[in-house]
Amino acid sequence: MMPERKSNLPTKSDLAENASQQGHPQSPQQGASGMGLLAQVSTLAWNLVIPIVGGVLLGEYLDKRNDSGVTWTMSLLVMGVIIAFSNLYNLYMEHGYGPAKNTKDNDKVKHDQEA
Repeated sequence: MMPERKSNLPTKSDLAENASQQGHPQSPQQGASGMGLLAQVSTLAWNLVIPIVGGVLLGEYLDKRNDSGVTWTMSLLVMGVIIAFSNLYNLYMEHGYGPAKNTKDNDKVKHDQEA
């Protein structure tokens, strides 16, 4: 027989249910494992590094081929930075850290569930 819960503190399952209802990407049950964190960091790094370094390398190649100074290198560097920040923004939005959703809809859903 399980002892009766004496405190009003929420349990892990209560926190996880609340987090999933609010749309938070990570609940306390899931936790942040070492490998999961490594995967997130490496994804972020590659989404930032590839466009910038790729732009510089391609720009350098085009500058040497056309004997045009650093025109292509600088242009593609700027384009790579813009793409990198665009990727960063998309990852941010994908993981649920974007603008808050309409709270009136959430309140209505909660009210309907209680009834």
